[in-house]
Amino acid sequence: MNQPNILFILTDQHNASISGFEGNRIIDTPSLDGLASQGMQFGKAYCQSPLCVPSRSSLLTGRYCRNINVYDNQDILDTAYDTIPGTFAAAGYSTALVGKAHFNGEQYHGYQYRPYGDIFGQGHQPDPRRVPEKGDAGLGDILYQAGPSQIPLPLTQTEICTHESVKWLQSHVSLHPDQPFFLSVHYDKPHFPINPPPSLYEKYRDLVQLPPHWRHGLHGDSHLKKLSPFVRENFICEGSYQVPEETHLNCLAAYYGCIEWVDTNIGRLLESLDYLGLSDNTIVVYSSDHGDMASYHGSWQKMVFYDHSSRVPLIMKYPGIIPEAEVCLDPVGLIDLFPTFCGMANLTIPEGLDGINLAPHFSGELIGRDRIYGESVLIHKPQFAGAMVRTNDWKCCYYLDGSVELYDMENDPEEENNLAIEESSTAEELVEDIKQFWNPEEQIFRYNKNPKSPREKHFYPYSNQYFANGGWFDARP
Repeated sequence: MNQPNILFILTDQHNASISGFEGNRIIDTPSLDGLASQGMQFGKAYCQSPLCVPSRSSLLTGRYCRNINVYDNQDILDTAYDTIPGTFAAAGYSTALVGKAHFNGEQYHGYQYRPYGDIFGQGHQPDPRRVPEKGDAGLGDILYQAGPSQIPLPLTQTEICTHESVKWLQSHVSLHPDQPFFLSVHYDKPHFPINPPPSLYEKYRDLVQLPPHWRHGLHGDSHLKKLSPFVRENFICEGSYQVPEETHLNCLAAYYGCIEWVDTNIGRLLESLDYLGLSDNTIVVYSSDHGDMASYHGSWQKMVFYDHSSRVPLIMKYPGIIPEAEVCLDPVGLIDLFPTFCGMANLTIPEGLDGINLAPHFSGELIGRDRIYGESVLIHKPQFAGAMVRTNDWKCCYYLDGSVELYDMENDPEEENNLAIEESSTAEELVEDIKQFWNPEEQIFRYNKNPKSPREKHFYPYSNQYFANGGWFDARP
């Protein structure tokens, strides 16, 4: 067989549980459902940091954030590290990136082709704490801007991303039919601004329901006091615990609509592979950089270790190699993608990676690891930091101030009951394990010393603004 192609599809902020292949009966995701039926789904896949830049940098390098000194959205990834596209380019692959990368500093990191940067078409939401009419109200303001998009569909990042990806595939097949490719397609949705096409927003407006116990999560100061300072500070900062029920429902409708919108575009990508005769020799991988709380625990956004924030969808398809319609329930991470891509393409795996090669698992071998780790720092608040370990049965979170959370994930998948006191021996064992992985004092020192990109880089246009013909246009009503 020829050297396999790889199509890596990455979305932004997709809560894994809001997928048809995960059993959600409201959302329509036929393209992803079909991909899962033709490949392997990983039910315990975790990002290594539930925040965009750290997660993407960790994925790109196959290393934990603590080993590349990337902790928040301003940190700059050192170009000295091996990267997935750099490794494949050196092996003779054509490498391309279409869509949102969220790189600081270097904008390629081994990709040879990138048709546009992060700002093209539909604008990325600015930091709401700097939105003039909202003052310093926090990230909860994002929720009030959710709703149907007013932007012409062809000018949205979602549609542009698909169009440019298909165009690149067609060009590659025509010009370099014998050269294998590594194509990354990075959609910006369902990340805020949560503005799907009007028809999809209307479709879900009367279908979505608030999660059970959503008010129990945050709508009350008494429960807030029971949370770890890390989680409490994050929820208060992002502000959604103060948002009324109707706004939560409105946001859920928009969020569901964005997920189906991306799914439709993924379907177009997969149809293009078929049309161009590439499907049989192309590895297709789908994932997201992190999740979104999506009203669970009364909250939105990410940065916490709850599964809705830190667990990610992960599907791998490779005809004849990866078994069809199977679900792996061993803990895995996005750091495993780098060595796994190399393993499936028969490339030498660079030294120093923290991830492991999952390819032997496709032929029946055991993964050989029973836990995965994660770490997080609240943006601009390094005094609030923590780390997590996820085993087959337990999740333990340990924070800079010494507070601990322990959840029985088999019997309490929504993480409602912190058992750190009741199951103290298990908690102590797992905390010691985390301490071997994560040194909080060292982490804070590195955070403060790490070079950062200018903060203004992230002040992008408002929801429902778009870029065309060299200027920004406002489609807000």
